[in-house]
Amino acid sequence: MNNNELNIRAATTADIDAIWRLWKAVVDQKIYFPYDDTYTRAQMEESWINLNNAMFVAELEGQVVGAYILRPNQPGYGKHIANAAYMVDADIRGKGIGTKLCAHSVQSAKALRYRGLQFNLVVSTNEQGVRAWKANGFEIIGTIPGGFYHHELGYVDAYIFFKDLSSEA
Repeated sequence: MNNNELNIRAATTADIDAIWRLWKAVVDQKIYFPYDDTYTRAQMEESWINLNNAMFVAELEGQVVGAYILRPNQPGYGKHIANAAYMVDADIRGKGIGTKLCAHSVQSAKALRYRGLQFNLVVSTNEQGVRAWKANGFEIIGTIPGGFYHHELGYVDAYIFFKDLSSEA
């Protein structure tokens, strides 16, 4: 990333448009997220892109180039485990931004007193993502055979990743 410093910070209302554009661009690639083009901005603002979730952005030279959310993976008795989702601008992938977002999310999840962090659907063909999650201490705890429909490759496996946060200081 040259000499430019990546800044990861809590998202604000002013970031919602940039996060939506980023989210839409990533979803339209049809290779990372299970959402399809029928999901509207209003639907995503109800579930994903909202400040009720712990939502963070990565800025480079004043531009939002990545984002992630943290939220309970399940309600009630499962809310002590966080779920996270990440996205990075396609034009700058491969520069470690996803890895840095993941590391930041682990610290955020700890600060929010989650006991674990789980990714429910990581597409097996997302090699950069798989490397980033493993580099941050996550383990594959399950494989969903054919769990994702990749628009070019057809049905590919999806992974469930987990990191135990309960024993970390």
